[in-house]
Amino acid sequence: MPQPESRTGHASEGLRECKRYIATHNPSGKSIYTESPDQVFALVPGVGGMARSYSVGGIPATLAHEADIKAYRSCDGPSSFTRPEIVPPQPGANLLVIDLEPGGMTMMHRTVSVDYSICCVGEIEHELDGGEKVRLFPGDHVVQRGTMHRWSNASQTQPARLIAVTIPCVPFDIAGKELKEVHIPNEPKPQSKV
Repeated sequence: MPQPESRTGHASEGLRECKRYIATHNPSGKSIYTESPDQVFALVPGVGGMARSYSVGGIPATLAHEADIKAYRSCDGPSSFTRPEIVPPQPGANLLVIDLEPGGMTMMHRTVSVDYSICCVGEIEHELDGGEKVRLFPGDHVVQRGTMHRWSNASQTQPARLIAVTIPCVPFDIAGKELKEVHIPNEPKPQSKV
């Protein structure tokens, strides 16, 4: 499968570069900031893009000898900053930055996870497959528990950003079906007859 186009810093024009600072310890035990790679946004044309801002390979996380930082900085492996998955492939956790272009809308999707998603910039609509919808303003957040949902930027002129933490969950029964990851493409927008 071809890799999506990517860029560093941000996925939508008009948003400031998203910076991540990783705090750790120096040899004498003092807290310091350590180097971290640029965030790599996987781009989705007409929607925006997503970057894995941090990832740990297990819960509780292994921080000794900077094992988590080394795994994240690597260019491959399940916790690598280059990986595009929403949910880590092992029992860890991801910190994601999602940039939405003006009018951008994700696919209706669900993941086998519990997600904590926080609107940081702009106004973002969160829609459930049951038809319910809420508009999030900066600071508003959603706790998703394997729910089928989509994100859309409520503005046609300004970009938006949300931050999400995804943690894998044990699959469970939903109306007689086991929870599985699903992505449903959006229907094409009707063409005007001019």
